[in-house]
Parts: sequence; structure tokens; C-alpha cells
Amino acid sequence: MSSRASVQDIVRVIVSRNPYIYRGLRMRVVNYSALARYIQEDVEGLIGDEVDPNTIVTAIMRLSNQIFEPQEVNSPFYASRLNLITGISEVLIKAPPVKHSEIIKKIVDLKVFDSYMTSLRQSSTGIKIFTNSPDADKVRDELRYYTVDIKERYAQIVIRLPSDLDGLEGALTIVVDALAQNGVHAIDTNISENEISLVLKEDNAGHAFEALRALMR
Repeated sequence: MSSRASVQDIVRVIVSRNPYIYRGLRMRVVNYSALARYIQEDVEGLIGDEVDPNTIVTAIMRLSNQIFEPQEVNSPFYASRLNLITGISEVLIKAPPVKHSEIIKKIVDLKVFDSYMTSLRQSSTGIKIFTNSPDADKVRDELRYYTVDIKERYAQIVIRLPSDLDGLEGALTIVVDALAQNGVHAIDTNISENEISLVLKEDNAGHAFEALRALMR
């Protein structure tokens, strides 16, 4: 997640990872206040600070309107580049928040950030990262005194958009909708300046890649 990410960006990412919430917003059957309470911990974890629930409600309402009535984006994927990376692993390090700084330092010292890592997320139960399989093994060996669970067979799709594109949020809405219509839902989503990154099951990667490539024609 980009350091410039707003509450609106983060809510969009959380919703894009949960097909049930996404469908509920699209069908207008979700209670915004209840959903805000449900995702508040995730929002605050990603933004790194406390967030007013009313701010989350506002972000959900705006997102719901965009999903229900998608804004037309003028050829957002023209001149975009699509890249598929396989062999991604999910690494879950179970540890209380008081240990997170120590764990992150060890991961940084392993140069996993420099090699390849799609994301790092903290929660009350531990730290989750998506990285390549060799680095996943390095993390497990280095943090052997913790409970480290590794799940394999994930893939990442990276969409690099034109540098002069306006409306990254609109482009993300189109991407998530295109995947949903093809029965594919991202497990993890990151947005940064002019780049959308999606982690999904490797079995769905080829289907997702073709669905997204069709947007660029």
C-alpha cells in the first residue's frame, strides 16, 4: 500500500478482497455503519492510525455508488502493461503486536523487500506477507521460534497504467468488476501510483490474465 493511500483507497482494497462484501455493496443490501465497524480494525491496521468510523462510512458510501454506477473511464488501460508472476507464497507469522517491530526488522534484514514481496500486513494475530517461495522459506527459517504457516500456489498480476492516467480508483473498480464477472476474486490487492497489484490463486491466474487482457484491446 502506498504511503499516500487514503481511507477511501484502503476501503476499496479491503472490499476488493472480499467477494461477499463486494456483491452486497453492488446489490445495495449492506448496512454501511455495520460494515464500517466490521472493517475498522483492518482499515486502521493498514493506515497505521485510528480512523473515525464516520470517515469509513463515508468511504463505503462513495464506493457503493461507484460500484452501482461505474464511472466511465476513457480507455484507462490503453498503453498499459500486464505482468503475471507465479510461484507466490502466503506467509503468516503468528505473533502478538508487541513482537511485530522485531519480526519486521528480521524480514528487512533478510532483504525480502529488496528481492520480491508484494505486501506486508499486520493484524492483532500476526503478520502476513506474500513473497516468492524461496524467500518464504528464508522467513520461516529465520523466524523458527514463531509459528509460521506457509501456503503456496498463489500468483500475482501487476497492471502498470499510463503515467498520465487520471482516476486510478475508477480503473481499479473496472478491474475488480471484470474479474468478478469471470468468477475470480483477488485474495490481496494493492494500489500505488499508476500500478494495480492483485494476488490470486495460481489455478485462477490464467483465466484472470485473459479477462484483464481483454480490457486492453
